[in-house]
Amino acid sequence: MHVTFYGGAGGVTGSKHLIDTGQQQILLDCGTFQGQADVYSRNRSLPFAPEEIDHVVLSHAHIDHCGMLPLLVKRGFSGSIFATAATRDVANYMLNDMARIQEQDADFRTRHKTGSPDSREPLFTTKDIPRTMDRFVPVPYAREGEGWRSIAPGVQLKFYDAGHILGSAVTVLEIDTDDGPKRIAYTGDVGAPGTPLFYDPQVPEEEIDTVIAESTYGGKEHKTLDEMYVRLADSINEVYDRKGKIIIPAFSLGRTQVIVYVLHRLTDEGKIPRLPVFVDSPLATNLTEVFRDHRDVYDEESITDFRKDDLPLAFRNLKYTQSVDESKALNNMPGPYIVISASGMMTAGRVVHHLRHCISDKKNAIFITGYQASGTLGRRLLQGAHRVELYGDWFNVRADVQVFNEFSAHSDHAQMSSYLSRFKGIKQVLLVHGEPSQADVFKNELAAAHKDWVVQRPDEGETIQIPPPSSA
Repeated sequence: MHVTFYGGAGGVTGSKHLIDTGQQQILLDCGTFQGQADVYSRNRSLPFAPEEIDHVVLSHAHIDHCGMLPLLVKRGFSGSIFATAATRDVANYMLNDMARIQEQDADFRTRHKTGSPDSREPLFTTKDIPRTMDRFVPVPYAREGEGWRSIAPGVQLKFYDAGHILGSAVTVLEIDTDDGPKRIAYTGDVGAPGTPLFYDPQVPEEEIDTVIAESTYGGKEHKTLDEMYVRLADSINEVYDRKGKIIIPAFSLGRTQVIVYVLHRLTDEGKIPRLPVFVDSPLATNLTEVFRDHRDVYDEESITDFRKDDLPLAFRNLKYTQSVDESKALNNMPGPYIVISASGMMTAGRVVHHLRHCISDKKNAIFITGYQASGTLGRRLLQGAHRVELYGDWFNVRADVQVFNEFSAHSDHAQMSSYLSRFKGIKQVLLVHGEPSQADVFKNELAAAHKDWVVQRPDEGETIQIPPPSSA
């Protein structure tokens, strides 16, 4: 039995991990490579034959984990996609949004005769999404009473809450082999303990032979949430006093909802003034409705932090914008106010237009609230760029750029190390979803702390035996 890493190895996007049991081929996630055009062009081909994949197990609905599912189905995959019910509902919005963007980009390139001929064809369209969603099979979390779910001959599945975003799951597969059953856990992306809205990441009850684990922040630690609340409130108050605007680039899924939750709490507690807050992202607005439909998977604090008749993701000075005209109107509106807008890495979307109007005014501030991949505008701002290009024009960076990694939906290296140490029976750890500089630090730390673990950091395209030969 072996696993081949076709994405999300040696990098943080494009997660695709293919387990070959000898009888079945089970794909863990099928995500999109994200970044500049040369990176995105890699999504035009799949590194395996879709018709030979028996089933997909989806950890969560971020595009770098689910964005290639429509192409997989379009090119011949006919199996089931196992995910939590919340992940299914979120993926429906995420994939439709991606399809619309594909269609719009292809149409623009066709009309303006730009790009390669391939780039003038969308990877998939909105017509491909219903066929993809028909393949989804919802599986409850183990905490909801779900036992093993048989998904193929000799293969059983359990989901534990990963605490990353709505519906995110840690996958446990039990696979029959000639040497008896072997268990493989795939963490997907693991949330930070104490993150608002979500349960803390759950540890599987079973003994696990092999763990495929994320390493996004393998060499970094976040500050505590309590420190973040104080620092965030102080920063908002400073911008408010100078009548500035705060731009918060945020992923539509997960990050936006957590930021809204935190601003609601700070406002109710009187830590910040009741200034206008705008969520300027139709996708984020739609996804917030999915959050409201799945309040059963919120943690206890999401109920106790607010009044019984109050909604965590709604308060009276908060407005969800929809139309382009509403979005444009914000740029002519005097501060102080807060805009939360996608995309989170500032590579596209409405947030870039807000930055064009705000980035050169020292009264304003940009709050970076999560991971910024290499090559993105967000990474350049983190590195202290003084001038940046926004949709073809150059702007001086005079706004105050502040970083709040505590909002990250990922555990840091200490949290992830503690999480893995609570697993039982580990023989092998395979580190994915991390830039090599981060993953290698984490690999060395785990190997030093757990002499009985085989710890590896696979490269993209590498095949590794599971469990390792010494434990077979």
